[in-house]
Amino acid sequence: MPIFTPLQILKLVDLARKGRVAPLYLFLGPTEIAKEKAKEVYQILKEKDSLLEVYNLNEREDNNAFVKMKGFQEGLFGIRKVYLILGGENIPPEKGKELVNFLIQFNNVFSWIIIAEKMDEGHPLYKFALEKGAIIPTFYKKIEDFLEVELINTLKIHKKTMDKSTANLFISLVGEDFNYFKNELEKLILYTQDREAITEEDLWQVIIPLEGSAIYLLGDFFFNYGPERVYRLTLHLLDTGITAPQIIGFWYRFFKRMQILKEILKKYPELEEEERYANFSKKWLEILENPVEEIPKTIAELKPFALFNLRKYLKKLPNLEKAFEELLKAELAIKKEFRNFQRVFFEFYLNLWDFIIKK
Repeated sequence: MPIFTPLQILKLVDLARKGRVAPLYLFLGPTEIAKEKAKEVYQILKEKDSLLEVYNLNEREDNNAFVKMKGFQEGLFGIRKVYLILGGENIPPEKGKELVNFLIQFNNVFSWIIIAEKMDEGHPLYKFALEKGAIIPTFYKKIEDFLEVELINTLKIHKKTMDKSTANLFISLVGEDFNYFKNELEKLILYTQDREAITEEDLWQVIIPLEGSAIYLLGDFFFNYGPERVYRLTLHLLDTGITAPQIIGFWYRFFKRMQILKEILKKYPELEEEERYANFSKKWLEILENPVEEIPKTIAELKPFALFNLRKYLKKLPNLEKAFEELLKAELAIKKEFRNFQRVFFEFYLNLWDFIIKK
């Protein structure tokens, strides 16, 4: 079998379901992500009444037991034995060679699922998996990339569709918590069980956004979609229990970060001029790692991609003083004038758009 990309995992699962079970599945990448992908293969083997034995080689006791393990005869008598190995990067080449010799001799009796953060291409297990088994790399530059692949695969399994903008919104709403991502996606699929297409309206009806991720969508929505969409998101956040002062507080921090970033860009004009994200990220990390440079925590804690977007928004919003003025007016209208905060936010977004973005 060849190397399988994460998007091809369905093909790998389908082959196993049809009886084409590989003697060795090698999952490479971050442990939690690799474990999730490995589960999809193991579920099929489990349906075939296979026995499972797990070793975590990151634990000394399991590691010692694994190195001494010789009891392969347990998988005989027609029942496939599946070994799930965590921390596969700890398998010595000598032990790998021993396992390969055994797999060559009894490839229809056992299956090995090895999860490793990395493995040298010269390792006996890597070479065997490349020739006779399956290698599934699960490396991602951003967690959003992993969630996008998971979303595509899950929709395909349930014969559902979702356009690009709706998919991006869903991932943004559920944040980076994979378990939360799975739970909310399951709710969404059940809600739309009588039709194929999942729409943005379905998301607003079903998804409960994580406060930590959803509230940070406000800035992205405003600059990417305009006042109407960000107002709609604001109403949804208010309906889910997020308070008006929390939203005001977010906008204050958002503008404050822009103000700090503006000063940093003056000091590092090469960061201001860089249009390619990869180069921008590299230069930014070099600045962060400089021991004599003091970057305020509110900026240093941002991921490079978020900072890259913030810089883009800053170009559209050169008059930050006006932004703070509009925000203060909105805060006073809510806290001292006791005006309807839904109406206040509506006016705030329109004013910000009309008097700043368009001018």
